[in-house]
Amino acid sequence: MFVGCDKSDEKGEGFGKSAKPQAKVLGADVYAWFPDGRVKKITPGDGIYIHPCIHPEGEYVVFFGGVLGPSRVWKANLITGEMISLTPSDSSADNAVFAWDGKRIVFCSDRASGQRPAQVEDVARFPPPEGGIINIFTMDSDGEDVRQVTSGPYQDQRPCFSPDGNTIAFASNRAWGGAEFRLWSVPADGSEEPGLLQRRGLGYRPWYSRDGKWIYFFTDIRGRHQICKIPAEGGDFVPLANDDSGLSHGPFVDPGGEVLLMHSNRSGTWQIYELPLDGAAPPRLLQPPGFVKATHPTRAKNGVITFDVWRVEK
Repeated sequence: MFVGCDKSDEKGEGFGKSAKPQAKVLGADVYAWFPDGRVKKITPGDGIYIHPCIHPEGEYVVFFGGVLGPSRVWKANLITGEMISLTPSDSSADNAVFAWDGKRIVFCSDRASGQRPAQVEDVARFPPPEGGIINIFTMDSDGEDVRQVTSGPYQDQRPCFSPDGNTIAFASNRAWGGAEFRLWSVPADGSEEPGLLQRRGLGYRPWYSRDGKWIYFFTDIRGRHQICKIPAEGGDFVPLANDDSGLSHGPFVDPGGEVLLMHSNRSGTWQIYELPLDGAAPPRLLQPPGFVKATHPTRAKNGVITFDVWRVEK
């Protein structure tokens, strides 16, 4: 049994203001929801597997987790169910996402930290263990050609590629003595040092707009987590007014570019929503059949949605 903060339960992913006790996490699994209504469990049900990101064409999904030991990045074929590890067992890796063309994957790892690798139960909670060092890496979609992008004694998290693949946005505690996570960007080849995008407030789970001009993320506004956007080059952020209640996390730009997928507890429990980018309201619920909760949705061009579900002791 894993004991830690369930990153997707009513505690709000462990960010900040909750004083509730930690839940006993029995595990988590990744699922695929097909346009014909079928829902298929992709992971084996023997550990914690979370934060899926579907390949743009919808054939594969990457995610992280494991049973015991260091967390690893996995890749699964949504049709055959074949699941392989893309990262080794001697370091921890997490938060993997595909590039917009599906050819590269960006992820986080402690492989260059010189520290004991974080265990799967460590990365299944937020914040990460104090003093942990996590940096950004990229690799080919088959796990080859691994390159380090960021370095230093920081906790770099939740990276994503710009649509042209040239830039990576991520959340990090690099500024102000590591007191708060804010948004940064860095050339995808690591040729320059990261630059700060956001100068106030929490910044987490960035995702670029389809045209590359904006970055969507969530921050804390007057005690609730709200989806916002910030210019890709940095500046002042703008809250999305139609995200008007509850805690909202995990913005992911739909391939059509007209809506964000997100998970929110605006209905009382964590569920999947579409958030129209034209400001229309209300968001439309996209709950997989048979599931009371579902989080971290991503959707491919062919309409397949991946999501994760936690199993928590009641």
